[in-house]
Amino acid sequence: MKNKFLFIGTIAVAVTLSIISCKKNNDNNNNSNKVTGYLYTTTNGESTNQVVRFSRMSDGSLTEEKSFTTNSNGGANVAAGGDAHGDFDAQGAVQIIGNYLLNVNAGGNQVSVFSLDRKNGDLALRNNVSSGGTRPVSIAYLKKTGSADEYWVVVGNQWNNPNIQKDGANIQRYPNNAFYQQDLTLADATDNERNITLFTFNTTSGALTLVKQLDKYVRQNGGPTTVSFSADGTKLAVSTWGIAHFDTQVTSLAEQRPSRVYVYNFTNGDISGKRYFEEAGISGTIGFNWDKIGSSKLYVSNFNLIPTKRDNSVTVLNDNGTLVSKSANFSATAASAINESCWTALNISGDKLYVASFQTNLVSTFGVSGGNLTFGSTEARADLAPHGDSKELWLSPDNKYLYNLGALQSFSINIFDVNGAGTKYRSQTVLSTTASGKGIAGKYNFLGLTGFDF
Repeated sequence: MKNKFLFIGTIAVAVTLSIISCKKNNDNNNNSNKVTGYLYTTTNGESTNQVVRFSRMSDGSLTEEKSFTTNSNGGANVAAGGDAHGDFDAQGAVQIIGNYLLNVNAGGNQVSVFSLDRKNGDLALRNNVSSGGTRPVSIAYLKKTGSADEYWVVVGNQWNNPNIQKDGANIQRYPNNAFYQQDLTLADATDNERNITLFTFNTTSGALTLVKQLDKYVRQNGGPTTVSFSADGTKLAVSTWGIAHFDTQVTSLAEQRPSRVYVYNFTNGDISGKRYFEEAGISGTIGFNWDKIGSSKLYVSNFNLIPTKRDNSVTVLNDNGTLVSKSANFSATAASAINESCWTALNISGDKLYVASFQTNLVSTFGVSGGNLTFGSTEARADLAPHGDSKELWLSPDNKYLYNLGALQSFSINIFDVNGAGTKYRSQTVLSTTASGKGIAGKYNFLGLTGFDF
């Protein structure tokens, strides 16, 4: 199996800040091209984490980059994890709730709460709150029934992801060989670090208050990567990393441990009816979306697949209230390949699913109808697109533009036009905020992508 973390030496960034500045000035001088909203991500670097804001123009372009400090730490670490360069994955790290923006700080084990000025997109840090675990990576929220300003917020704390790299005499195990000699299905002191934690959030006062730990997870199947409520708010789903084994050609991976997708019933801050889906040979489940209707279908992406499971890059899971089962599976391309599909976005009408592939920097489009998927097309990033770079997606509210993070090497946001058949690559904006990390894979590891329009 090909290495998910195949890097191509030192990256020379061709897109200079002067070019970006020139593009910004041209956009602002075009009177027909107006600011329609704002886009946000976090740098998740090796030191202080920053939220980066872009003005989003009516033609989809990004201008006026501005950064805001969290006063907490990012989780990147290029010295960790061998060829992985400390990489770890998640979806939903930044969320906008009313006039506030919440983001995780994966290295500081905190959630930042910012006030959001919807007139100019600016942020003002209010405070940082303990995430309730180690390495927070994903945020889900749900308005409380009958309340005007109270929300439930769930944070997924991932912990550090063990993984195995290479094969044969060159095999490398992280964190160490001794870790894999234990029974990883047994309870361990670290389970409390690897959890989902419940908060309440008040959009009048801006207060984020920890309530309780909802559940914790043993080491065997890894920690949370994405948390998300169903469309009707009656269920909460959690995907996990598993224990991935990269860069191997064998068809059976004795040391790979499957990832899981858990589903819980959710009622007034309590969970019940815990069930999950797992399948041997499928590890590294990252992004997923609930179907827009009801609470029975999930569209899920998986990156670490043994060769006989490469047609499981995207899976459709069905939850009947007692059992989570797979009803369909797909490759992210017309032919099965090592794409490392990890991130998903569902459009507002719920009839198109977009999937980003880390290894090949592709965006795949699937049609959605009646809880079923139909493969449509793929579109590749251009410009600076080293293998092992693409991560989270965000679709503009007007359904015209799709944005894709170049999170681990290019430190960019990539823009795609959306059309009926799929997407068409348009351009790339390289972040000036991350200029100090250019050419260093994993110096930053962007987490989260979201925005709003006026």
